[in-house]
Amino acid sequence: MQFVPLNYRAWHAGVSNFKGRTKCNDFSIGIEMQGTDEMPYTDAQYETLARVTKQIKEIYPDIVDENIVGHSDIAPGRKTDPGDSFDWQRYFSQL
Repeated sequence: MQFVPLNYRAWHAGVSNFKGRTKCNDFSIGIEMQGTDEMPYTDAQYETLARVTKQIKEIYPDIVDENIVGHSDIAPGRKTDPGDSFDWQRYFSQL
């Protein structure tokens, strides 16, 4: 379910920093997933996330995998998602 058009600012990141640039809400696209830091994500979640990511990358071809990160990467200490149970290698292999 999409709540905010891709070219609009959403308030998903909060106080954040990516590669020295603050206010990630101003220049990023957030994808929220239901889950916890401890429980594995489902096959359907990985499949849907990969499909949505591919669609976004078609619209914004300058997005590279190296710039796809979790909340825990841009707001460490404040946000923990997607957590240790998220299999980044599995996700990137589906892209």
